[in-house]
Amino acid sequence: MNKPVSKILIVDDSEVVRRILCKALTQDDYELHTAVDGEDGRQKIHELKPDIVLLDVEMPVLDGFAVLKEVRENYKLEQVAVIMVTSQNDGKGISRAFDEGAFDYIPKPATDSEIKARVRNAIRALQLVREQKTLRKEAETANQSKSAFLANMSHEIRTPMTAILGYTELLELEAKTHQMPELFMDSLDTIKRNGGHLMELINDILDLSKIEAGKLDIESISCSPQKIVEEVLELVQVRAEAKGLKLEASYQFPLPAQIQSDPTRIRQILINLIGNAIKFTEVGTIRLETELVETPGTEPHIQFSIIDQGIGMTESQLSNLFRPFTQADSSTTRKYGGTGLGLTICKRLATMLGGDIYVTSEINKGSRFSAAVCTGNLEGVERLQELQQSESQDTQANQANQTAQKPVQEFPLKGRKILLAEDGPDNQKLIAFILKKAGAEVTLAENGEVARQAALKSLEVGLLYDVILMDMQMPILDGYSATQKIREHGYSGPIISLTANAMEGDREKCINAGCNDHITKPVNRKKMVEMITAFCDIEAAV
Repeated sequence: MNKPVSKILIVDDSEVVRRILCKALTQDDYELHTAVDGEDGRQKIHELKPDIVLLDVEMPVLDGFAVLKEVRENYKLEQVAVIMVTSQNDGKGISRAFDEGAFDYIPKPATDSEIKARVRNAIRALQLVREQKTLRKEAETANQSKSAFLANMSHEIRTPMTAILGYTELLELEAKTHQMPELFMDSLDTIKRNGGHLMELINDILDLSKIEAGKLDIESISCSPQKIVEEVLELVQVRAEAKGLKLEASYQFPLPAQIQSDPTRIRQILINLIGNAIKFTEVGTIRLETELVETPGTEPHIQFSIIDQGIGMTESQLSNLFRPFTQADSSTTRKYGGTGLGLTICKRLATMLGGDIYVTSEINKGSRFSAAVCTGNLEGVERLQELQQSESQDTQANQANQTAQKPVQEFPLKGRKILLAEDGPDNQKLIAFILKKAGAEVTLAENGEVARQAALKSLEVGLLYDVILMDMQMPILDGYSATQKIREHGYSGPIISLTANAMEGDREKCINAGCNDHITKPVNRKKMVEMITAFCDIEAAV
């Protein structure tokens, strides 16, 4: 394929100079054009849109700098490269030309070889910039395609996982009620545990994709480092105890009572790092140290260090630690499983929180992972000299007693009419079973069009559904369009979106379509019933 011919415009009020420049460039394969002064050059730049402009500095009416300014205001660097042609040898004019956006300059007088070389160099640079822009566009397109693929993959996997995990939970409840054999219970536990591992993998892939696409939300809210540590240790305690490991927490005081950061993401980092420490430690203690790091000239950081007595790592293993889908031991005989995504996500989250993750390790002796996050402005923030007292055991016991005394409503959705729009037969059965077990009357709609018709019929007779559960990906008419059409007819009842999509912006997309709230698959039975009950109570109170 032949390269396109470069278009060159020579702008100079001297006919002699124009001839010299044309003569130097005629033998090369260029499309040459000339302009007799600055105004003529300005017009021809807009008409011809040349690749290269050879622009004289000193011209009547409109000088070269005025033309250069207009070029830079109207054309990007990769569209038009300007080479100034000047007899000024004091350096000031040349410096000004570069400052105002010229690519290069040609001194007067110049030899043919110098003219050719400078033009050739400008054309090469222009081609490189254009290629980079094309590659950048292709990369952005590929990234968008990847995000779309992952969103679709999320939906395709989460939809059957709703049925698998949902029915497993129902069978577990029935099995406990009927005291089924141990083998039956173990089998259900195995299905549930492996289903959970699969969901963790999906969530890791989606998190990494959102980080790479710059679509992962990071909050900056007031939160307590001490409380974060206590919550994390409570969550991982069971896993540590199952391996006979001891968990310890230590604090270096003074410590800020509150910092400005994202507690959810900090917890995610710490749970992952402690989870790894538990995985790679067979005996001993895992310690979580928390301290404030203040270095002159830099923002203060809270540093969380996880120290284990596990298998440790070599220098070679450390060098690949934060690469996606890479594990320290990548052999087919490796003992420890995992996706190789957790540490990559942790490091990128720490960076987004204004910090980083640092690692030191010694083979067969253990590792130390330190995650630092920015605290925000600490001016006026209380500095703790000791741990704050948590809720007393008496208070917790009183709360437990109050909770126990609350009557458990066996049929929280009794008498409620719910329209379930879901195209998957397995999920139809599962969700309908959960709702009916909670006392609801369920009407099924196998696609968005059927759901639309059912909703409008209820509007006509004045008996709206208490809640519409709307799956967002359905044949004939999807949930977004169905919801919009229902709202356009004045339907005011609650509509809750039911979707397997978990990418950034999916909830907002559902709300913008007219939904009141959002449930993500796999469906959490308890949360779904609680959400529907809450909407029913609100409607009843109106």
